[in-house]
Amino acid sequence: FLSGRCRRSPGRNRRPCEMIVNIFEEWYGMYNASPDSVQQNRAGRGGTQMVVLQTITTGPFFRNDESKERFFRICCEHAVQRAYADAAQQTGSGTEDDQRSGELAADASPDSQSDVASAAPAMHFAAIDAFTRLVVVLMKFADKVATLTRALAAIAQELTRDAERQGVTFNQRPYFRIILNLLMDVSAPDPNFEQANFQLLSAFCNTFHSTNPMRVPNFAFGWLELISNRMFMPKLLMVKNQRGWLMFQRLLVQLLYFLEPYLRRVQLNDSTRLLYKGTVRMLLVLLHDFPEFLCDYHFSFCDIMPIPCVQIRNLILSAFPRNMKLPDPFMPNLKVDLLPEIKVAPRILANYTTTLLQLHLKHDVDTYMRTRDKRLLETIKEKLRLPKRETLQLDTKYNVPLLNALLLYVGVHHQHGKNLPGQGVLPQNTPSLEIFMYFAHNFDYEGRYLFLGAIANHLRYPNTHTHYFSCVLLYVFADTTDEVVREQITRVLLERLIVHRPHPWGLLITFIELIKNRRYGFWDHAFVKCAPEVEKLFQSVAYTCLGTTIDRQSNGEIQTRGADLGAGAGDA
Repeated sequence: FLSGRCRRSPGRNRRPCEMIVNIFEEWYGMYNASPDSVQQNRAGRGGTQMVVLQTITTGPFFRNDESKERFFRICCEHAVQRAYADAAQQTGSGTEDDQRSGELAADASPDSQSDVASAAPAMHFAAIDAFTRLVVVLMKFADKVATLTRALAAIAQELTRDAERQGVTFNQRPYFRIILNLLMDVSAPDPNFEQANFQLLSAFCNTFHSTNPMRVPNFAFGWLELISNRMFMPKLLMVKNQRGWLMFQRLLVQLLYFLEPYLRRVQLNDSTRLLYKGTVRMLLVLLHDFPEFLCDYHFSFCDIMPIPCVQIRNLILSAFPRNMKLPDPFMPNLKVDLLPEIKVAPRILANYTTTLLQLHLKHDVDTYMRTRDKRLLETIKEKLRLPKRETLQLDTKYNVPLLNALLLYVGVHHQHGKNLPGQGVLPQNTPSLEIFMYFAHNFDYEGRYLFLGAIANHLRYPNTHTHYFSCVLLYVFADTTDEVVREQITRVLLERLIVHRPHPWGLLITFIELIKNRRYGFWDHAFVKCAPEVEKLFQSVAYTCLGTTIDRQSNGEIQTRGADLGAGAGDA
């Protein structure tokens, strides 16, 4: 039984390939004959198992990194083909339901497992398990990190090649099992691997990066289950000094980039919807177990998420540090500006100032801050527009990441004094507020909506950014004379409140302040009363957020009834 690679090899290269296949077949025979012995590595020094391992490590197969990778690549291809061949010979034997299959089923979501199993041909995983056991044993005989790195690189290459060759008929299960076997074996308590835990996890990160859905879309389901696996995600995020955070952030960014076109057009077929649900589940785990990770990287995630992706955005923006107890946003007379947490700046792990170097935008903003030259405002606004070719590709006229970076830079670096908009004395002549008011009044409808949405992305847990941008949004609502601006502010807030919980704390306090404070006259605006069904919607959302109904009095004052202000926000 020869793999396709050996059959395709020219004469002088076929002999080494056949030698590798023969070695693997000998190992596979030992595994089939006594899997427990191979599994626990109990063979004696003079045993057949040791002879095979010495042949591999002392022969030409482990001479250098290139030869190691070639050895593992041929073994991987042969193991996958052997799995199909064995399944054809032993259909219905039931040997798939071994202990490892049970672990696989426990780690995989039921929906994706049943979906894949119903469409894919039968598999017999003994050859797959023998291959992964060989890799793990060889790690103990040589440099463990280098051996795993070369093995994973070979597996990733074979996976990518197989996916490209087979197209829609590609079966991801063998490769999913190979990587999961290795992940579980390496993560199991073993003194041989504990000292190199981070390096081993890094090797898996590199493999997931090279096989991400943008590169291998046919492996998307297996990839998502692997990166969210209990043996990988928590261990990586718990590495000391948060050294694994950036690695996992890159993987999550790749997933969001893959989903973005489907979510932007709201075109979710059954497969995409299943992948979206898996993403939501993973984010819920992160929100519960690692909220600080979502807090610190929220900015980079919001750069990718399209407008219709409200639920995932709310999930990410609802994260708050575990050592913080959120004040009840429904508490009567809550003084947000007196909260001690409101004076603490959040950590943002995103290099947004580098983004502003595009088109020399940072220079224009800094120049305006110094000179207050009004002509620069139009220059800044126009630089946020995309070229026509990119506009057609992205379905938007504006560079959203650049707009997000500009807004954060202006808001964070140019807050003047402690009196923020809407609190105490109003610093109306600050250049940052002038920029925000100019955008609110001079953007077209799409640009203004994106601008207001970028502000709403900072309405999170109590911190200086939440306070500042909440005040800016309320100030724009109160100061503008354009009813369309007020309506768009309301739309941005409302869209994020009428979806399932969780809702970000800063979003709730901003909306509650808007509908309760007489200063804003929210219930007297025409867009609230334009139709009975629209007014009923606003009343419903007000009741959902406040646990109250709203009465408009003839003197313009607002009263609430049915007051149970401690009630939590529900799903409108």
